[in-house]
Amino acid sequence: MRRCPIATDIRRKEFFNERAEQWLDMWYKNSGMGACTRYEREFERLFSLMNLQSGDSVLDLGCGSGVLVPYILDHIGSGGMLQEVDYAEKMIEVNRRLHEDGRITFVVAGADELTVHDKSFDVVICFSSFPHFQRKPETLAMTAKTLKPGGKLIIAHFDSSQDINSLHRKHESVMHDFLPSEVDMRKLITRAGLHVELFIDESGFYFIDARN
Repeated sequence: MRRCPIATDIRRKEFFNERAEQWLDMWYKNSGMGACTRYEREFERLFSLMNLQSGDSVLDLGCGSGVLVPYILDHIGSGGMLQEVDYAEKMIEVNRRLHEDGRITFVVAGADELTVHDKSFDVVICFSSFPHFQRKPETLAMTAKTLKPGGKLIIAHFDSSQDINSLHRKHESVMHDFLPSEVDMRKLITRAGLHVELFIDESGFYFIDARN
């Protein structure tokens, strides 16, 4: 039976909206400490590789309830700017409530529907979100346009592509959301006008740094 893209998208959005209040606890809480420190070492590695600078303007695309926000704000300093974008409105509601800071703007929009000025961001981050973007070529093309000269796109997960795809297949609402193979990812990125600086796909860590 052929799946209906509209119906699938509705189910996917419901999946995330229904879990927005518990999302950080579900995935990032350390049961032994009661804080969201489950991936402390992975976050340290991620931001070391990302190398954000004071004053950077950052787009957090598919931000969810904002697990990256404290880390990003810490790195971009008082002169930086952060835009949090997600198509699930409940995720943005939770994110906004948890992170009151004048450097942040919050937007409800699909990854390929976002309207921003060209060359607006130093860094675009897709953390634990890229598989859920249904129009990946269009999203990458939009991302490339938003980057300033020398800007970079970061795609990252705290799992390998194989493990992520296997996990998604277990949930009907996201069973068609996948990370393409490395060959296909490199092709998609190149077609968007970017080039891959670094590609890591290993157990417990996935990272792409692409530049314009």
